[in-house]
Amino acid sequence: MTTESANRSFTVDSVLLNAVLEHVDQGILMVDANGYVAVCNQRAMDLLGLPSELMHSNPSFEAVKRWQMEQGEFGTVTDKLLRAIKYEGINVEILDYERQRPDGTVLEIRTNRLPNGGMVRTFTDITIRKAAETAIRVSEERLRLALKASRMAAWELDLETKWVDRSENSMTLLGLSSGPSADFMARVPADDHERIATFGQAVMADGSGATEVRYLLPTGVQTWLALRAERKDEKRLIGLTFDIADRKAAEGAIWQTANHDPLTGLANRALFQVCLNEALERAEASGSGVGLLLLDLDDFKDVNDTLGHAVGDLLLQETALRLRTFVGEDDTVARLGGDEFAIVLAGIESGREAVSRAAEIVEALRAPFQHETRALSTTVSIGLASFPEHHRDPVELMKDADIALYRAKEQGRCQAVVYTSAARETMEQRVTIAHDVRIGIAAQQFVPFYQPKVSLTGGGIVGFEALARWKHDVKGILTPAYFGSVFSEQAISLALGEQMIRQVAGDIRSWLDLGLECGRIAVNLSTAEIADPKLARRILHILEDAHVPTAHFEVEVTETAFLGRRTAAASSVLNELHEAGVSIALDDFGTGFASLLHLKQFPVDHIKIDQSFVRNVITNGSDTAIVTAIVSLGHAMGMRTTAEGVETIEQAARLRDTGCDSAQGYLYEKPLEGARVPAIMRDWDKAQAGILSRQRNSVPPGSSEVPPKRRSALRPH
Repeated sequence: MTTESANRSFTVDSVLLNAVLEHVDQGILMVDANGYVAVCNQRAMDLLGLPSELMHSNPSFEAVKRWQMEQGEFGTVTDKLLRAIKYEGINVEILDYERQRPDGTVLEIRTNRLPNGGMVRTFTDITIRKAAETAIRVSEERLRLALKASRMAAWELDLETKWVDRSENSMTLLGLSSGPSADFMARVPADDHERIATFGQAVMADGSGATEVRYLLPTGVQTWLALRAERKDEKRLIGLTFDIADRKAAEGAIWQTANHDPLTGLANRALFQVCLNEALERAEASGSGVGLLLLDLDDFKDVNDTLGHAVGDLLLQETALRLRTFVGEDDTVARLGGDEFAIVLAGIESGREAVSRAAEIVEALRAPFQHETRALSTTVSIGLASFPEHHRDPVELMKDADIALYRAKEQGRCQAVVYTSAARETMEQRVTIAHDVRIGIAAQQFVPFYQPKVSLTGGGIVGFEALARWKHDVKGILTPAYFGSVFSEQAISLALGEQMIRQVAGDIRSWLDLGLECGRIAVNLSTAEIADPKLARRILHILEDAHVPTAHFEVEVTETAFLGRRTAAASSVLNELHEAGVSIALDDFGTGFASLLHLKQFPVDHIKIDQSFVRNVITNGSDTAIVTAIVSLGHAMGMRTTAEGVETIEQAARLRDTGCDSAQGYLYEKPLEGARVPAIMRDWDKAQAGILSRQRNSVPPGSSEVPPKRRSALRPH
């Protein structure tokens, strides 16, 4: 099926549903899981005398019942039924009952619960039918006349001979005249025979009963019949048969709407949960397995953002069509929402079968599909869990697959990853840390520690980098190595970042008030923070409130901030900060995925050379060449350069030889609390640093023989 034909199919389905609802002989009322009336056709309003202004206002089910009670609608019902009507809400206890309206109309009211917690209620005018039932007891002639005016047939069954006397219109309704009961049973599907047997037993035991069965008409069309009967004596039953095909069609259409995604036609989340539960029950009973695949389209948001939601919808529909080709009759494919899909593979032999199917899906969704004159494509990440290899409980199995999906995205996307208990432990630890971090933020436990950046030529402090530290009330001082995994959660990242920036701004102001020249203080921004379009404005307001000039502030971002859908947001935020005078530093340069083009596209003032290149700069010629190239590139583009992770005098000397402007690392100072910074700045021995710098000038380029110096030659203890 093409995407266009799929769209036409969904449109036709919607039109047919509306037509069915407005033309069936039954009143249809659907209440959603929140207790509000979602569907009410005109027939229901007519049968119940409900005003259109009430029903068109999206009323609650309780509001409708209150209105009915005010009109005296339930004056003739029993006390038990009245109590049920008053207090049932949508947790219906009495599913089927009959009642007479004040105008004399007798209604049959039937209730079907929906998987999502709502319900569908049908109202049938059975006034004529009730009169017909009375006529059975009073007069055969009156019964015959009543039957002629309705779509039902009367019958009498002799339990000994199995002979059925049928009314004249049985031929019209059933294609049968009087004859053996076997004639009727031959047209009832075998699956419904037990239902009829139970119906007969109930009539004999209780005096009356009712049931619904499928029936094959002589035309070859299958319809639905309702049977109602009473025990006339020990040998005979009398009853009515009537056609309920219209009502069943309406109920089926409503069920389809309530349990399927309108865009793709796939099962929705509610039906998916039912199918998963049933598949697990069958597997447990039969000894087979169940595979659960959670799928997420990679970078689907980019399609919506660049090409529009209409094209995004087409991509979702095409994805649904392709996924259908991978499921069997007993399997389920569902759209859970957005770009998230799920597949239940029922009756598999082992988890390996699910792994194989998942790999096929990954490959199948790589292929682009044609939209007008262009090819559209996306990839998919899949998290996979299976029973009995993993959890039996459906909720836990969903968690297993969700954890595996998270790992698939974390490991680069466009792949299927199988759940492991180790992954769950990691995820649970991450959730625990995230919870504790939120508490720590609320308790103001996160503080900046400052590490100085030192000029490689003059030896003086040219600025500091503010590094987040968690003063945990039990574990002590914690670094981002412990809590950094939560930075991907934007809410946490924004809250923590704002708390850090406010403290840094306050520290800068206090140092300036002491007459100390602290240079620029750099704060790291996570990729989650940089995605917030209001970030720049918020930072500038914090600096303004603290009376801190932007010339004393710098933000550090990593190369990942420039990738994919983050590019536009990062560009906007960084340009706004740069125009206000905030310096922009590119952190960990050379280790990410950004291209040199980003140095041209984004307002970068400062390049920070990653410590992985600094660590072996003395012994590894390639690292020396890379550092030299980065420094040359930065200077050619008017950018400052700082080397990170400097730990030895030899490293500092070699970096100075490359032309690198400044350095930071344990050679100079470890990160320290803000309260210690003023003393460090006052006591910093620039003279000693200058002497060391001149001594380094005497070292031939490329030589590692630097005059041995104690750490005290670089800074005071």
